[in-house]
Amino acid sequence: MHALIATDGSEVSLDAARKGAALLRPDRVTLLTAADTTIAVDSGAGGFEGNLLSADESADVRSAILDEGKDELMATATAIGLDPAIVDRRLVEGAAGQMICKVAEDIDADVVVVGSHGRGFLQRVVIGSVSEYVVRHSSVPVLVVRHDEHVTPD
Repeated sequence: MHALIATDGSEVSLDAARKGAALLRPDRVTLLTAADTTIAVDSGAGGFEGNLLSADESADVRSAILDEGKDELMATATAIGLDPAIVDRRLVEGAAGQMICKVAEDIDADVVVVGSHGRGFLQRVVIGSVSEYVVRHSSVPVLVVRHDEHVTPD
């Protein structure tokens, strides 16, 4: 079984990675972090003013975001404790939900593992939910692991 485990380095995603790996016992794992670098490209208020960051500052911001993504992958790889020979780490740029679905299809994953904050309905509607997006749009089965400490009633 090839599991795609999405991570953002948060305790919620680390918990999901640990629980998903223990439950599924995959023989192949792709850890995925989607880094949203759009702020580095479009940092301005729009209009005549243009970006607030210079080209060099934008490059620095993008680099910092990608470095953080690499750190998230390393932390998750350590947290799940699987044989490094079966774990592939992948960092992509883009919106998390969309990129998780795309990569899952591209690598022919058998299952996607994502964490959930356990937010109520209203919070999901107002601020969105990566796990909900993935469940609704993935062509691959999705295992959503709810983080117990953050569960709130609907």
